[in-house]
Amino acid sequence: MQPALEWCIPLQKLDITKVHLGPLTSRLNREKKPMALLSYKDAHVVMPIVTVLLPHLVIDNYNATNGRLDLVLDASWMSAKFTTLQNSLLHMIGSNQLNWFGMNQYSMEELQRFFQPMVEGGILHLYCPTLLQDKRKGVGAIRVWKEGSWIDGVRPGLLVKGEKIRVALQIQGMSLQLGNMDSNWTGRSRLQHRVLAILIQPPKTPECLIEESHETC
Repeated sequence: MQPALEWCIPLQKLDITKVHLGPLTSRLNREKKPMALLSYKDAHVVMPIVTVLLPHLVIDNYNATNGRLDLVLDASWMSAKFTTLQNSLLHMIGSNQLNWFGMNQYSMEELQRFFQPMVEGGILHLYCPTLLQDKRKGVGAIRVWKEGSWIDGVRPGLLVKGEKIRVALQIQGMSLQLGNMDSNWTGRSRLQHRVLAILIQPPKTPECLIEESHETC
């Protein structure tokens, strides 16, 4: 079955001001890492989870052992968009920490220092498990489009350094880490995400070099 890519927002069209942070919720067996879910709302689109279709990006590295996929953000607007999203969400967390934890002890500078970023030095870090890892966890495999058809799961040798791919990325929410000995928030957080699909194919036409204006061809 083909992934519902029609519900993805292209990264260049993503409006950070329309990303909303929901209430803090605890996940079963993960009480030490409660999460605030994200949603996307505007006049025409309401998405309970933010799903983004990335442009063609070059693979910088893929580690099949831990599932880490590094992609090169080769235009300045891409890094700026992710950085703006991260900072916006950290501000939201900072303003909610008193209601959520009964304390308001972390400054914005501390929240940024404790945050585990998705983007560092123009590299986007994603978790992209292999088919075997997905099966062990009992979750649905990542769908991969290659050579005109869909296959289930990331197989050995599929993601090669230097190759261009597109990724359908679900940004689920902000995961917050609590202390091991108590329920106090440590100030640490990260964006919880999931790779839904990967498209391994060259662009049919040259892609726009979208700069700070965010205009498309």
